Amino acid sequence: MAKNENMARLESNGVSVWLDSLSRDLMGSGKLQSLIDEDGVCGVTTNPNIFYKAIHGSSLYDEEIKEGERSASDILYGLMVKDVRSACDIFRPTAEKSDWVNGRVSLEVDPNISGDSEAMIASAQKVWEKIERKNAMVKIPATPAGFEAARFCIGHGISVNMTLLFSLPHYQAAVNAFLEGAMDALRSDVDLRPLGSVASLFVSRIDTKVDAMLDKIGTQEALSLKGKAAIANATLAYGLFEKIFSSDPRWAELERAGVRPQRLLWASTSVKNPAYPDCLYVDSLVAPKTVNTMPLSTLEAEADHGKGEPSDFNFDESRRVIEGLSALGIDIEKVSEDLQKDGIDQFKDSWNSLISEIEKKM
Repeated sequence: MAKNENMARLESNGVSVWLDSLSRDLMGSGKLQSLIDEDGVCGVTTNPNIFYKAIHGSSLYDEEIKEGERSASDILYGLMVKDVRSACDIFRPTAEKSDWVNGRVSLEVDPNISGDSEAMIASAQKVWEKIERKNAMVKIPATPAGFEAARFCIGHGISVNMTLLFSLPHYQAAVNAFLEGAMDALRSDVDLRPLGSVASLFVSRIDTKVDAMLDKIGTQEALSLKGKAAIANATLAYGLFEKIFSSDPRWAELERAGVRPQRLLWASTSVKNPAYPDCLYVDSLVAPKTVNTMPLSTLEAEADHGKGEPSDFNFDESRRVIEGLSALGIDIEKVSEDLQKDGIDQFKDSWNSLISEIEKKM
């Protein structure tokens, strides 16, 4: 249990707080352990942007980069795997105490292969074997190829974080990949106890893009919808989560076998518009069996003045928001597809920049 009252309230209302950051300095300084002890942080997510900031801004990796005759790609994977292994060890007591629900640390596959299911499967298997920690998770993007790769990985006992989800169709496909993969694992006698999965739905980026479109329209009706799209979209996803994990016959069979549900993870929860409350995407999405992964600044804001009270999800109002956007010519699914493409491109840029930086230091 977190010692900070605000974070403890979140935890008691069903939210697992994960940190959206990782670096050797964070671990070596004891800061990560402090966040676990004081703020109840019970997991970590990473992505190429996070590793770019960690490696680019530190000399702690330089010696290993110069070691041996390896490709820049192999060196990068080696650095990331080492950091994730270390974080998994720090979180192992959390994982064991929660019976492998929490204490998870995610590592993303190379974003340059996000359209190639076989390449993602091979990459996921490689990093899973190298990490050798039951509380790791491999992040796979929610592309058509990614859903295929995720099903295979889950079916072979690899825990998966489905990432870069923006729309309800993305989420539905991610859940289906989990259910089908878990059914495959069940039929193959895979050890189901440590098997875990989350579906990472990105939140604030929806508002950033939609708000700009609403500003461009500029009518009173349009402006009245600013800051509402992201929460409405996430609310409807949670409604779908509740429906699937209460009525899908596949889940009923899996639950009897001891499988745990794939939890919804709220990603991109930092506020991009300074006019909005800094805890908007935390306090508006407080619900059982969810994860909220926060950058350090958002986590500190929540610890200082967050509410953490259970959210009163208004599904009818959320549908009206999405319908109102549609009436203005804003297709939330088209917005979501564009955002996913942008997200993959951003991660590719960070990954490729890391490769270039490592080549310079070799």
